[in-house]
Amino acid sequence: MDWMGLDKPLLEGLALLGCVAVGCATTPVETLRGGAVAEATAGLQAPAAAPKTAVKVEAPTEIVLHAVGDCAIGDLHHGAGAPGSFAAEIAAADDPMGYPFSGVAELFAHDDLTIANLEGTFTDRKAWHNPVFSIRGAPENAQMLVRGGVELVDVENNHAFDYGVEGHEDTKAALEKVGVGYFGRDNVDRRTIKGMKIVNLGYLGGPKGTRAKMVADVARERGPSTIVIVSFHWGVEGYYATHPDQQRLGRAAIDAGASLVLGHHPHVVQGIETYRDRPIVYSMGNFVFGANSRPQDMDSFIYRVRFGLEGAEVASVKGEVIPVRISSDPNRNDFRPRLLQGAEAKRVVDKIGDLSAKLPAT
Repeated sequence: MDWMGLDKPLLEGLALLGCVAVGCATTPVETLRGGAVAEATAGLQAPAAAPKTAVKVEAPTEIVLHAVGDCAIGDLHHGAGAPGSFAAEIAAADDPMGYPFSGVAELFAHDDLTIANLEGTFTDRKAWHNPVFSIRGAPENAQMLVRGGVELVDVENNHAFDYGVEGHEDTKAALEKVGVGYFGRDNVDRRTIKGMKIVNLGYLGGPKGTRAKMVADVARERGPSTIVIVSFHWGVEGYYATHPDQQRLGRAAIDAGASLVLGHHPHVVQGIETYRDRPIVYSMGNFVFGANSRPQDMDSFIYRVRFGLEGAEVASVKGEVIPVRISSDPNRNDFRPRLLQGAEAKRVVDKIGDLSAKLPAT
């Protein structure tokens, strides 16, 4: 299925970023910077049964994961319900709960796990703790993640406590009610997929002691038949260039035993590098982002990872970039990401490639 609408010359030009289309020939992200009785007739004697032949059951060969960046499934406290707001857009939709992820839900329905950063809260509380940018969605909005095929969210970010500890607990309760997992802020998500233990850990990138805690956590969780994924909320908002601390933390996670590092917070895309044959995705940008109706940059991407399995161990980790615009409306944010095609897709892929090429080599 050539939903990307990309021609052969373009695909050949994507060696830097990997495959950007579902079903196309995969180019691994290692080329980035750094690299599935008969019954007897009555009255007649039944024929002798044929000897049984053992059927060999093939072991799973890969686990497929999708990851996206910042998702604010609600509004800023001072703009909720206003024209152009997330709440207003959802209220006008024919299928409010299915609307935000409707452009990508089919893609997420055919993987083994989809992860997003949950930027904000699910609560009905009125008192906000962030005086400038407090993000809140109704608790029932958690169902939007389910309808979109998102099974797991990171709740370790600078908006997790916009409505205090109570709002954070409300958020976790809303997620639990609909069966969406969460990790971060000392919560660890552990699940088994195709015989492999998948562990997700989440951290803020800035606080002192983050690196030591993360390294200890990864060391505790790693082991046979285990994939450890580390997510960081890090970097500088609006900056396409990574901060040196991002690279130090990301590489430390891989050194400690993580198989994949995912990043978010800058609200714009940043580069990707392969370090010791493992991807570090520095920023995936915004995705379903209800907190800003007119962001300056609507470029984003879905990061697909294929963990190749041999027996019960990971033999390879290959990443692909799927270019996205966070809105299906060209003039404003309608909070419904869409997959890009043709020249638009090439532009975003080239952009991420350029940012990847500029990452420091050491």
